[in-house]
Amino acid sequence: MSSRFELMREVLTQLSRGNPDILGSAIVSEDGLVIASALPEGYDDQRVSAVTAALSSIANRAAQQIALGEVRRMMLFAEKGGAILCSGRRASLVVLTRPNAKIGLVLMDVMEAVDKLKDVLGF
Repeated sequence: MSSRFELMREVLTQLSRGNPDILGSAIVSEDGLVIASALPEGYDDQRVSAVTAALSSIANRAAQQIALGEVRRMMLFAEKGGAILCSGRRASLVVLTRPNAKIGLVLMDVMEAVDKLKDVLGF
């Protein structure tokens, strides 16, 4: 039987293998620590996790200020690609995408991964 860590790594690896628009992914704790990652070479796991935790914190504060509650999903689109963040109670799934990715298909794959990681993320 696989360990929880092996399960997380397998889910993350399958995300990029299964969709060419997904560059890589990581599971990040609330305080910005990498729990597991499958990011491509050249990406700094620690930087991705720290920035993601900071964005999540800011987004949650903003959402609460306008009475929207906790942020569940957040998408960021930039010139060189995008990021999708799915926040759970214990951790978040971060998925990095290529520019001009087919977001509908990416979201389907991301939500399937979230379903597999429900216990880890705290959904």
